[in-house]
Amino acid sequence: MGAIVAGNALGLWRVPIFWTPYFVALFYLGLTISVTPIYLVTWRVARRFGWRGLAVCLVVVAIIGPPRDYLYAARYPAWMVFAPGIAPILADAAAYIGIVAIGHAVMRLIAGPSREDRLRNES
Repeated sequence: MGAIVAGNALGLWRVPIFWTPYFVALFYLGLTISVTPIYLVTWRVARRFGWRGLAVCLVVVAIIGPPRDYLYAARYPAWMVFAPGIAPILADAAAYIGIVAIGHAVMRLIAGPSREDRLRNES
């Protein structure tokens, strides 16, 4: 939600936000459902490959995220409109990196380092 608000304020994109309890609850439910698989994958990658694997995941989401959002914006312009130029693309990529990095950091804070997972295969 913070990335959307910041992008709106900076004029990088326009995303209509309705501050009703229904909209906010639905937004966070949709976000939770869509990012949970990403966090589980990054957890497994970090467990197997360490910080280098996590860095690769962050690069991948930075590359895949903006074209995905631009496709959605082209298909559903009432949902999102990007400003012209490279700045919105870079900001969108940074938002994806932030979402994945913060989510992974929260998982690590709650569960501890992924390499210390008791289900980790030691072979």
